[in-house]
Amino acid sequence: MYKSIKLSVIFTSFILIVFGMVNTCIAQPGSGETIDGIVGVFADKIILHSEIEFEYQQFLKENPDKRNDTIRCDILKQKLTEKLLSTKAEIDSLPLSDERIDGELEQRIQYFARQFGGEKGLEEFYGKSILEIKQNYRDKIKTSLLMQEMQQKILKDIKVSPTDIKTFFNSLNKDSLPYYSAEVEVSQIIIEPKVSKEAKDIAFQKITELRDRLLNGDNFRTLAKIYSDDKGSAVQGGELGFFGRGMMVPEFEAAAFKTAQDSISKIIETKFGYHIIQPIKRRGEEVNARHILIRPQIYKADIQSTSLFLDSIVNLIKIDSISFSNAAKKFSTDKKSAARGGFLSDMNTGNTKIPVDELPKDLFLIIQNLTPGQISDAELTTIQNATGEPIKVWRVLYLKTESKPHIANLRDDYQKMQIAAEQDKKQKTLAHWIDKNRKQFYVQIADEYKTCPGLVSWESHNQ
Repeated sequence: MYKSIKLSVIFTSFILIVFGMVNTCIAQPGSGETIDGIVGVFADKIILHSEIEFEYQQFLKENPDKRNDTIRCDILKQKLTEKLLSTKAEIDSLPLSDERIDGELEQRIQYFARQFGGEKGLEEFYGKSILEIKQNYRDKIKTSLLMQEMQQKILKDIKVSPTDIKTFFNSLNKDSLPYYSAEVEVSQIIIEPKVSKEAKDIAFQKITELRDRLLNGDNFRTLAKIYSDDKGSAVQGGELGFFGRGMMVPEFEAAAFKTAQDSISKIIETKFGYHIIQPIKRRGEEVNARHILIRPQIYKADIQSTSLFLDSIVNLIKIDSISFSNAAKKFSTDKKSAARGGFLSDMNTGNTKIPVDELPKDLFLIIQNLTPGQISDAELTTIQNATGEPIKVWRVLYLKTESKPHIANLRDDYQKMQIAAEQDKKQKTLAHWIDKNRKQFYVQIADEYKTCPGLVSWESHNQ
């Protein structure tokens, strides 16, 4: 279900796309000069050959078998569309505060800094200081957010009625209706074992001893590497990199900004466990800090008591004292699925009917032994929590429905047709808006792109 790509390639290509860090240039044959060319003009904005080539090469990396010059046409058309959206957003004065732009830029900088081992690693990779990166790419972030705002304004009222859905389905070519594999609707209840008071006492004693050692002169970085349960920062000696207000849980943030530089904080308790914090440097409303995290352990007795609790919930469901959906909403500690009554959903569409071949292997092995209406036995399994860390939980699954492979129809695939009909309506609405509004601006494209389908109509002299 997921493509596997080397981590270094993911980070490198993604950061270049997000911040536009590559300025590809074209060499003029025989001239010995490195030049770049303008391939499009929209109002007072230009589109460079290098921009098209960069995105084309990125496309080929992900789709090596789809080399096609029409891709460049599609890229240029998308660039013109982006400039139309952002320009109209500026003219219409859509609300976009400096705080939101700076916040988005800061989040992206900090995300990538963590992947490169901190801001220093990112600066070395890019060859510029963090301040220079922000100065160079703030406008790109602003343009991206303006486009989002304009598109949301255009499409915010788009909805489809049952009649729209039926009309859309009937408009599809009956000989090319999609064929769906077997699908299931699956709900889950997940219970994460709670930390006992004894476990919290042990963790608190351990972090107290570590703080005493720090106050007596032990090296913070060394102790973090050896003892911290935050393995992501432990390899950096506990260093987190610069972060601003609102980026950390409140208790941690308050201590990080309150504690004096190079001092050792008091012991701080958050939902993750117990922390000791050492601020390294302040920079305006940002701080770089190290920390050591000691997480209370889950013991066998805690795991066993959680198992008994989940069994009692399942028994209530089986005697009809509570529905599975309501039990999931009330007791499941997986908040995302609990809000949907425990139902799993397709990540892209939100549809609760999931193709069997897209289920994770561990879920498939359980579901294949159930019939619709059955609940699985409770199992101890490992999942990722909200921060991406693996945790042990107890889980039961409920198979609500199971459909056989079939050609699309309204009875079995209403949710899919609703999503498709809405998407179709949005595309047509956006296309109509683009066709209407692009005529307000001067547009010119290079001769080499004038044979592209749908592009020459953008030019001002053809309107």
